[in-house]
Amino acid sequence: MVAALTFFAIVFGLFGECSAMAVNPGNPNQGGEPQGPNEPYGPGYGPDGAPLEPYGPDGGQQGGGAPQGGGAQQGTTGSTQTSTTAPPTRPPWPKPNCGNPRLNNGLRNVFLGMHNNLRSSLAKGQTQTSRNWGIAPPAALMYRMKYSCDAESYAQQYVSSCKAGGLASHTHPGYKVNRHVLHTIHTDQSGAAQNAIATWWSELARFGMRSNMMFYASDIRDGKVIRWSKMAWWNNIHLGCAVQKCRNFYYTACMYKPGGNNINQHVYKVGAVCSGCPAGQCDGHALCRW
Repeated sequence: MVAALTFFAIVFGLFGECSAMAVNPGNPNQGGEPQGPNEPYGPGYGPDGAPLEPYGPDGGQQGGGAPQGGGAQQGTTGSTQTSTTAPPTRPPWPKPNCGNPRLNNGLRNVFLGMHNNLRSSLAKGQTQTSRNWGIAPPAALMYRMKYSCDAESYAQQYVSSCKAGGLASHTHPGYKVNRHVLHTIHTDQSGAAQNAIATWWSELARFGMRSNMMFYASDIRDGKVIRWSKMAWWNNIHLGCAVQKCRNFYYTACMYKPGGNNINQHVYKVGAVCSGCPAGQCDGHALCRW
């Protein structure tokens, strides 16, 4: 399997909603702000910023998202009685409804949850090793991803071809792709998906990225971190993935929009965590809402 299996212990606390909106967040190099609807919390987080329960493999919500041990707490001090009530919770976010029978919501949760958890860890600037550059620095502005049914449809078309060399870019307009071939069929879709994501992300630790996070033409030529950089690119907000069992391998692809890997731009702008987010839009996990 690859050393990437060490990533498989990641907790999937996030889930997504399908999003096909055209959003154009501002450029951190120009100090812009995101354009588009603001959301009070966002998929995967509750009012206190804590992760909500993910969707189960059949698409049903687990746990209901309500606080545990809920209800009022009663206590007395002498003859005075006080009562505190847990804050109300928001209604559950809608489940993805992409209409693709080859992928269930459990797998969508794996794809989106791993991406957002890894982006969150990177944005905090505390744990992600960048080979000879030490710990990767924190991000001033990195958006939380949302799941896109359009992106998934392109990813499904991509992997259904079982062409390990990939398809031409015109087959997925508006998106950039990461693809992965796992040369075994002795696993399942979830295992293949996790292996792909862990392999792409491991490029940061294996090859490293300069501490200012500037992406150069040489990075394209070398091709060493171009899959990690798409996962980490600050304004890649739309994500959709698919995984296919081919004759003797599993084929995984993820589509990213706007896409990232733009020469002479930053993977993300280095700075104090969430300092580039619009006021009140930091999600408590070092990612910005949009």
